Amino acid sequence: MQRLLLSLLLIISGCTAHTVQIKMDIPPALQDLLKASHQAGELPASFRNGYLLLNQRDEPGMIYLVNTDGKIVWYHQVKGTGFKTAHFTAQQTILCILGSKEYPTSYGNEILEISLHGDTLLHLQKGQQDFTSDVHHEVLRTAGDNIVALTSITKIMDLSLQGGSEQDTVKSDGIVMMDRQGHRLWQWTVFDELEPTADTAILRTRHDWMHANSLSYDKDSNYLISFYNNGQIWKLNARTGKVMWKFGKGGDFTIPAAGAFDMGHAVHVNAENDLMLFDNGPSRQQSQALAFRLNDSSRQASVTMQAVLPPYLFNERMGSAYLVDHNHVLQCCSRRNTVILTDRKGQPLWTLRCTFIPYRAEFISASALLPYTFRN
Repeated sequence: MQRLLLSLLLIISGCTAHTVQIKMDIPPALQDLLKASHQAGELPASFRNGYLLLNQRDEPGMIYLVNTDGKIVWYHQVKGTGFKTAHFTAQQTILCILGSKEYPTSYGNEILEISLHGDTLLHLQKGQQDFTSDVHHEVLRTAGDNIVALTSITKIMDLSLQGGSEQDTVKSDGIVMMDRQGHRLWQWTVFDELEPTADTAILRTRHDWMHANSLSYDKDSNYLISFYNNGQIWKLNARTGKVMWKFGKGGDFTIPAAGAFDMGHAVHVNAENDLMLFDNGPSRQQSQALAFRLNDSSRQASVTMQAVLPPYLFNERMGSAYLVDHNHVLQCCSRRNTVILTDRKGQPLWTLRCTFIPYRAEFISASALLPYTFRN
């Protein structure tokens, strides 16, 4: 799949003896896809030395590592399909969901893992073994080298009392764990927790009930799953599937008014052990990055960060927010084709404009990439 020139050179001088430099010939047309600009102040060294991971969902699919000058230093291309999501793993691989144009937004029918050398380490396709449903929004590795993904689940139900038919279809979400050959090891679905017939809006929402949009690990390795439609984040026991708590609208925690959020994306535990998310904010028409300190025993939540974006960057769908360091946040405004570095209050410091829609923008520190460095 990799049809690019890539050479690996050991650095003789100027770097440590174990540093490996990756040099790629980047077509000039690709460099025209991005434009970086610096708004104010000196950029932090942690950001200047790091990289951004971006993915292009259109065909042909592309994933990029971009430096903070807005230059692509590494890329990988696939034909006939798009990179719906891309995630840099702790094993220094890139784990992706692929889907052709018949699959909307972040949905796909393939899981691909590649190395920074461009080698294919894993390629699962729907229809093989127990991989029988679409996957969407998120794919992760487990500590045991298995694969975990959000998946689409449909259920035939009697919705006649709600005004539907006796054989109506409700589509929702689940989590599936597979080994690297595609054998299903564990599965959980929203239907295990909620009854669709109890939802008074089910006729309106049955084609995309709940809309899970991110999956990550909590500090104790249980799952965090976020839902766009009800504005909640659930913590699930990764062994039993039991819902341990619900956070957000109508959830189990008391949240300060300043921390109220509508729709969350890219929910994760950040480097400061806080629950962090990108809040789309459709009710306020303003987006922001939020971080919370949760007290599980008292069910109290405190806001530890609120980086409110300027109104012109309101991003009603998709998006992400990740810490660069304690004082800086990388936020992705997908619908504005913009990635922006802000301080903890949301003040813009640096902007990257894209000619494509960036679903997320992951920040990767230089240290996380060692021994690799990049030169173009």
